[in-house]
Amino acid sequence: MSALAVVHVVDSLAGSGGAENRLVDEVVALAERGGVDQSLVRLYERDDLSPRLAAAGVPVTALGYRGRTAGRTWPLAARRLRAVLRERRPDIVHTALFSGNLVGQLAARPLGVPVLSTFNRTGDLALQRALQPGVAGWRGRTMQAVARWSAGRGDVHFRAVSHYALATNCRLLGLPPERATVVPRGIALAPGDAAGADRAALGLPEDGPLVVNVARLVPEKAQHLLVEAFAAARAELPGAHLAIAGAPGAAEGTVRAAVARHDLGGTVHLLGHRPDARALVAAADVFAFSSLSEGSPGAVLEALALGTPVAAFAIPPVAELTDDGRLARLAPVGDALALGDAIVAAARTPDRDGEAAAARAWAAGFALPAVADGLADLLASRARAGVGAP
Repeated sequence: MSALAVVHVVDSLAGSGGAENRLVDEVVALAERGGVDQSLVRLYERDDLSPRLAAAGVPVTALGYRGRTAGRTWPLAARRLRAVLRERRPDIVHTALFSGNLVGQLAARPLGVPVLSTFNRTGDLALQRALQPGVAGWRGRTMQAVARWSAGRGDVHFRAVSHYALATNCRLLGLPPERATVVPRGIALAPGDAAGADRAALGLPEDGPLVVNVARLVPEKAQHLLVEAFAAARAELPGAHLAIAGAPGAAEGTVRAAVARHDLGGTVHLLGHRPDARALVAAADVFAFSSLSEGSPGAVLEALALGTPVAAFAIPPVAELTDDGRLARLAPVGDALALGDAIVAAARTPDRDGEAAAARAWAAGFALPAVADGLADLLASRARAGVGAP
């Protein structure tokens, strides 16, 4: 039997993007699993993750557009992608992120190629508009309208990374839940990832409790609230340090202003994007997560797999990933003081070894090979169903 031919489509291969990294993890796992003939198309300029795909034998095609022009070039990208698909004749197109989903669907439909698109993020439109101002602009509204029309076609099925992502996005797009299937993101830890790293070697202070956050500095990650929470927690955790590992973004000024307001310049460390983020989390006493909006935060799952206590806002996807909060200290969403209390409680975990073992056992249910099997089965079933399937 011939291999299933899949073309993956994604906005970019930015090394700082959680969704991009997870997609590459899955593509590499599918290559190791076998039975799938893969190639990938990226729409925009970031290409940090291509070497991993090249090592796995997965070719990457760049369409050559710039991310900042996505709001006006998506029709051109769809036309160019259609030419690529016409040449490759895949059995199915697998898309991720908003522009990748939209462009992939528009390109594949005239060719009669079924599409599996991904719900990576929340479908709560009010939350999107509050945290991502571009969504409310006329270009954003136009793209949303086209996306709703395209999603309604019978040749598109959706893979949701969480039950929350499925429910909110189906509601947003007016789709029955049967049009989506939950296949969570997977995790693969290398040997030694869970070993506590030397803080000095990581460029961090060796003394005092260490709180680590891994996320880009963008509004939905809300690290300004994390700084507020950390300021409150330091009253109970003297000598504590907060390290934030994440690429600079639109919220950097707000975060730096919070650091200055609380005079925390010597104890809050903005590290930028760090390829050794897992080592930072493994070395931490607490993994703190202040996001207000997520689809399924892989950083939280990694912290659980590393056995690092988690303190976070109780947004639905975090609650879902932590077994309804059983494996984390959760605070009401947006309440910085309560998050500070959660950080203190996590740092003072009375049975860290026992809780770490429970967290690792739970995280093992998201092992990447099993997730790759689930994704491969879904891709194959949708390819067999073909265009016009409900």
